[in-house]
Amino acid sequence: MYEENNSQDKPVVIGIDHGFSFMKTKHHIFGNGVVRCNGRPPVAENGFYYDGSYYCIGGERKTVHEDKTADEDFFPLKLVAVAKEIKTRGLPRTLHVVLGVGVPFKRFGKEQAKLVAYLKRSGPHFIEFEEKDYVITIENVYCFPQCFAAVADRMGNMHGRYIVADIGSWTKDIIFIDERKVQPDKCVTVPNSIITLFQEINAAVAEATGGRVPESVVQNFILGKDVVIPEDVKEIIISKLKAFATDIEGMLEESGFDLAYYNILYVGGGAIIMRRFGNARENAAYLEDIRLNAKGYELLATHQMNKR
Repeated sequence: MYEENNSQDKPVVIGIDHGFSFMKTKHHIFGNGVVRCNGRPPVAENGFYYDGSYYCIGGERKTVHEDKTADEDFFPLKLVAVAKEIKTRGLPRTLHVVLGVGVPFKRFGKEQAKLVAYLKRSGPHFIEFEEKDYVITIENVYCFPQCFAAVADRMGNMHGRYIVADIGSWTKDIIFIDERKVQPDKCVTVPNSIITLFQEINAAVAEATGGRVPESVVQNFILGKDVVIPEDVKEIIISKLKAFATDIEGMLEESGFDLAYYNILYVGGGAIIMRRFGNARENAAYLEDIRLNAKGYELLATHQMNKR
């Protein structure tokens, strides 16, 4: 087992966004699918050993549960995320860590304590990831509202009125910022987002062709990557993406925002959809890095820890 490093003066802060499709950290994005293996995986990449079993990650995404603490999967996924950051940052493989995490903005009061308790289990926790041993102790967990975290590093420069729309896999978080201050009474969290869009695309494809299109193909198409798609299926996908973008703008209008009079920031995976398939607006900007919430959680958790 890797020897304890006693030179660590204080815990290392690591931000993790436990997404419904992807896990995100400051440096990494990987699928949240977890598959138990019969023995050691034949390929070391993305394989891990935890609590007596071998697993592979990054396959088909987890089935959506509104409550991320409903099963055990997100706990080892968290340890994998920490191990990936340890490897990338060149840190000791025995490490004390403070986590920055998040929950949807309008569900913060209801969900944050449960997620913190789920992630903050007494350790140390032992995991073998990609044939290297890690000993991870979670010193503390700080939880923040998503969407707000994604723009936390730029709030000081947000003069005027801003709508920030964080369009994620399962929820759409909308926050209103007026002269650098969040107005909670005008913020909303809406379920059914990109995963629902993918389901609608597949329903339309099945009706038209009798087949289905893998989510990974749709994801790569949205990103502008070269993918093999029949022309009739491509037309269906484009039509659904344009309708999704139109629905997002309609939702913002229904929430009381006249889009002509606000700066609009689209955040997350949906930002790419809005840029490529939505209406072009001079007052809209697109923050397409889907790690922004994870980066924001890390920034905010660092501030929180340093205040103690």
